[in-house]
Amino acid sequence: MTSTRPLAHPASSPIVAIDVDGVLNPANPAHAETLGYRPHRYDGPGPDGRHVTGTVWLNPDHGPWLRELAEHAQPVWCTSWNHLAAAWIAPRLGLPTTWPHVPVHAGGVRFGHQNKLSPLYAWAVRRPLAVLDDEFGGKDLTTADHRTADGAPTLLHSVDPYDGLRRADVDTVLTWLGQL
Repeated sequence: MTSTRPLAHPASSPIVAIDVDGVLNPANPAHAETLGYRPHRYDGPGPDGRHVTGTVWLNPDHGPWLRELAEHAQPVWCTSWNHLAAAWIAPRLGLPTTWPHVPVHAGGVRFGHQNKLSPLYAWAVRRPLAVLDDEFGGKDLTTADHRTADGAPTLLHSVDPYDGLRRADVDTVLTWLGQL
């Protein structure tokens, strides 16, 4: 199954932003395999447009978990994979290729802020937003708290890049969504 139930109010529904590397593709391949991740050979453009090849480790459990989140919020890719997350990652997890992406440059933290969050906040406008990422800067929680205080509830949920996305991470976001 590759579709999700439409949300009743998509223009005002919460958003769940999903990173790929460190979240769906963990940092340690040997450990990833013990957690049920499977290797997928990638051969195509990298974030900078140059050709790259490599192995991407994906866990088949993540597809159903992300579809479950999609029943409560609009999923959006927020990753340097950009449109390739929908085109290449999604089919390998049994996800729709229609989930949007927020155009971002390579991630990373500069001056205490994760580079992807500014374009994500602009894209989300004032909608509630949960972010699943493995890297946040020291100032990001303060910015998220200000966004929440201004009426746009924001959850920055850090995923351990060693393990990648775990069921407990999904449950944390589902609990937060249930409290909106």
